[in-house]
Amino acid sequence: MATQACVTAPLPGPYGLTWEQQAGRACVVCGHRLTTGAVNRGWLFGKHGAHSIDVEVWCCPKTKKES
Repeated sequence: MATQACVTAPLPGPYGLTWEQQAGRACVVCGHRLTTGAVNRGWLFGKHGAHSIDVEVWCCPKTKKES
């Protein structure tokens, strides 16, 4: 497990995310599957040539252990 909670960890860049992370079904930081309580971390902005690869990202909720 990461030493820092996913809700406070630095965000990665928009490149190299899995399909699940891009779709908001996996945590953008640790990659675990998201269910209830996911936290919106905002948007990552990027371009591939003329194409926008902007993606809204989500992360694991803060658990009691991480509080």
